[in-house]
Amino acid sequence: MYISRIQIQNYRCFQDNTINFNQGLNIIIGENNAGKTTILKALQLVFNRPNTEKPAVEDFYRKIPFLEEPPEIKITVTIKETPDESPTDKAVIATWLTKISSPWEATLTYKYFLPEININKYKEMVKYFKDKGNNNYFEVLEKFLPKYVSRIYAGNPDSINKAESEWLEKFDCRLLGAFRDVESEMLTGRNPLLKQVLNYFLDFDLRGTGAQSAENTEQQNQRHEEFNSCSQQLIQKLNERLDINNILKAARDTGASVGGEPFLGGKLEEGDAIAALKLMIKKSGIEIPIVNNGLGYNNLIYISLVLCNLDLITSQELGDNAKIFPMLLIEEPEAHLHPALQYNFLRFLRKSIENKSLSRQIFITTHSTHITAAVDLDSIICMTSQADSTIKIAYPSSVFSQSEEDLKSKKYVERYLDATKSNMLFSKGIIFVEGITEQLLLPCLAEYLDKPLEVNHVAIVRVDGVTFKHFIKLFGGVPEAQRSYALIRNVSCLLDTDPSKRENNKPSARWNSCWPFEIGISGDNTYREKSGAILTLEGMPKSDNIRIFYNETGKGKTFEYDFAFDNWDCDFVRDETFELSDDEELINILDMCDFNPESERERAHIAASYLIGIEKRKDKGENAFDLERRLRENLRSVEDRKVIHIPDHIKDAISWACGEAEP
Repeated sequence: MYISRIQIQNYRCFQDNTINFNQGLNIIIGENNAGKTTILKALQLVFNRPNTEKPAVEDFYRKIPFLEEPPEIKITVTIKETPDESPTDKAVIATWLTKISSPWEATLTYKYFLPEININKYKEMVKYFKDKGNNNYFEVLEKFLPKYVSRIYAGNPDSINKAESEWLEKFDCRLLGAFRDVESEMLTGRNPLLKQVLNYFLDFDLRGTGAQSAENTEQQNQRHEEFNSCSQQLIQKLNERLDINNILKAARDTGASVGGEPFLGGKLEEGDAIAALKLMIKKSGIEIPIVNNGLGYNNLIYISLVLCNLDLITSQELGDNAKIFPMLLIEEPEAHLHPALQYNFLRFLRKSIENKSLSRQIFITTHSTHITAAVDLDSIICMTSQADSTIKIAYPSSVFSQSEEDLKSKKYVERYLDATKSNMLFSKGIIFVEGITEQLLLPCLAEYLDKPLEVNHVAIVRVDGVTFKHFIKLFGGVPEAQRSYALIRNVSCLLDTDPSKRENNKPSARWNSCWPFEIGISGDNTYREKSGAILTLEGMPKSDNIRIFYNETGKGKTFEYDFAFDNWDCDFVRDETFELSDDEELINILDMCDFNPESERERAHIAASYLIGIEKRKDKGENAFDLERRLRENLRSVEDRKVIHIPDHIKDAISWACGEAEP
């Protein structure tokens, strides 16, 4: 079984939202205040109620429209059958069932409410506040909060059947908070985690496979006796070294020994010796206490002990006290962890959950691209706080249907989402681009427009032109039925126009690149004014948040050509490396074209020469680096800053991604 969904009503930032979960690993991502931590807190209210504080007045949804009735916090958890159920699983949830046909479903409902006996008094106080012109009913709520009670109901909540604590205790909900004091939790307290784990794994080689044989029991008893013998010798040696007569002299002098002669006795138990053990770290032959170890590594050691402890609480040795459904809630595991450690840790968790060697279900909140890079799309849940303060929940995996084309897109995106690309899942806007030039220059050009991409949380993602179609599906470029699962972000697809031509007598031949000004000059050719990538995107399902940007003037080709065409008289284009091309074919085409005005011939010649020079040197990247450097120097200049003309389609792409244009 697994927790398949949770419905949260009137709790913190959720008015009424349902979040669907996966069977194993659930990675919850999103901006701050988007509800990630609230989901973990809601799970705790249901499955770890004794150790979780009751909600405060600040925990009620702040935009409850009507407070003349006392508000309630309601959290409904649905548990669903999986193919590998054990008889114990079904026995635990038998009275919680709301659907008995396979796959069965069970429901738990947490309610935090004002008992009926207090409701009239609440209404009277609300009326009093209203008559006085005070509409801050949360003040009334705060006064009545001490009278609020919490209950967990099983099955249909309308039946008001309380869930049995005996069965609720079969679930173990362990939270690893973002601000955890791992050293204290591992090493100190009445029953520190390290001591629990060491006690459990004592003689584990003799009982770790389940039921013990008579031979194993005998070996375990023999080890116990050997320890007792050694501990008695230790106590005896300590007694020999202590001057008991002087220590107890005062007891005799005061007459206390009349009631019995004091002496030093006692027994050293195995648990006492375990408690005396200290966790140490050995590195390069040097041993240091764990308290002197790095915080990040101590976090990993602590988490590993928690995972070991899951074996303990589900062990058959605990009999009826054993847990059957351990779940792990981890908040921001990236805290204090190097990116490589984040990636390895998540890969380990994913593998362990697949092998069912750990928790039944794991819920992780994160802001780390390295963590999302380590998991597949199925595990990711994305939370977004919208302009009206409602929460949008997206499931990137679910935008892909089971069609062959969508499954291909899903696999492509999953392979592509390494740490440098998965930032698209966290950003508020995305610009998909085709090449390194756009990737390097757009942040700088955005600053010329006074729209810095970092401030607007815009990610630039470089993809191949023909693969744009795979990525926009994540953001709604899918049929309407799948669009509700998509990430709602302003997406700009910035593409080169890349016009092309093909000989009329060779209809099966490949399209060859051509200049924008030569379109239509020869009847021997068929011309295509837009690239294949643009045509593909224009043929896909439309979504209001996705826009395609390219040079629609009929004068565009590539990013470099378009920039040079609009800045043809600028030193950034006509620098010391620039040479006006005398290519015979280019000159012939220019001569055949009818430019209006005639000055556009010079602009086209310069733009073509600029692009030819870059392609000849085969250094698009180097050219982009150099141009970006000079553009930034010009941006910092105060007295003699040169005017830079940014092509309109590039301006519009930046504005749309920054959320400044209307759909």
